[in-house]
Amino acid sequence: MTKPNFKLAIMAGGVAMALAGTAAEASHFRGGALIPTVSAGGVLTVSSTTFWRPSAVNQLAVSVGGVGSNAGIYAADDTSDSRFTKASGTHTFQLTGAGTYAISMSSCCRVSGIQNFVGSSSTSWTMNSSIFWNGSSASAPILFNFSNVQPEVLRGANYNGNLGALGGAGLTLSYDQALNAPIASQPPGFTINAATGALNISAANTATYVDNPTSNIGADYSFSGNIFARDGSGALQGQVEFEWLFDAVNTSSNNAPTVNDLIINALIGDTVNATVTATDDGLPSGLINWVDIGLLGGLGTCTNAPSFNTGTQAFSWNTAGCTAGTYIYQVQASDTLLTDFGTITVNLGQRQGVPEPATLSLFGLGVLALGAFARRRKS
Repeated sequence: MTKPNFKLAIMAGGVAMALAGTAAEASHFRGGALIPTVSAGGVLTVSSTTFWRPSAVNQLAVSVGGVGSNAGIYAADDTSDSRFTKASGTHTFQLTGAGTYAISMSSCCRVSGIQNFVGSSSTSWTMNSSIFWNGSSASAPILFNFSNVQPEVLRGANYNGNLGALGGAGLTLSYDQALNAPIASQPPGFTINAATGALNISAANTATYVDNPTSNIGADYSFSGNIFARDGSGALQGQVEFEWLFDAVNTSSNNAPTVNDLIINALIGDTVNATVTATDDGLPSGLINWVDIGLLGGLGTCTNAPSFNTGTQAFSWNTAGCTAGTYIYQVQASDTLLTDFGTITVNLGQRQGVPEPATLSLFGLGVLALGAFARRRKS
């Protein structure tokens, strides 16, 4: 499938607009994604997640067609994984009218030595997204946290994962495997389910994966594609392009921890209690370093916030004062070198006989990241 080119002229508010590309200089890019949402008043927020070689991290601007560019406000770089450093930015724009807006970030260059490139992989790159705004309503068409994708691929074992994206209310998501140029091909045997976003590589293919020949540890094979959100009529409401890298490892090497995700069904007013567990090279989860990331979500408010004890891995949440919906809480596990993110999905329902508020909303304390995530499991 041909990847949409959002650098073409677009229509917004009845006026033709051409996307202004960014020209910032940077190097050693490992992947990323741009997640757009818009408020009822037309404030566009783009959450950027980019991954870099640890010694060369860049905080880049985002451009929106017909509006301009925004350098963004960046959180402290996440250096918890020895293979890469993650940069997280928030970029805001005031839209001028209803229409589809193209979003872009670009620079030079990717890390060198990626196996599925023809010639050098140290080339320029562009990440694209888009969002439709109707001029009056808030929209979060694609809720997605790229950090939740496990990049580690165990040689000789099946890789099973999921992009973990969730569509906004009334929207349906679909996925493709379009190559972000100039990637020559997807990693051997790598597939994305067009309907579910499931990621799969057979054991026969992972057995053939080889390491990056340069000093770029964990940057073995690049994969890319798009997430699309459409309404009931099939009209495109949002698009997110993604690119990241797989890290091929052996059972004899230090493997990343694997956090066991939880899905909990509860009713408003319940106190939810659970314990998060993980494995790491056969070690119990008590020997893993835990980090509390927090409740991730969409629009709205909730009276009480959940809590996570990094010493005992105990999760607790008094849901009184919340609205019905799906809530995601995220934690991180580290063996001091490699990391994995885990999610606690709480499906919160309305108690029978209690009237539902006129407007259902989701509580958010961070970047958008709703969805039930399937993890890569070790053999």
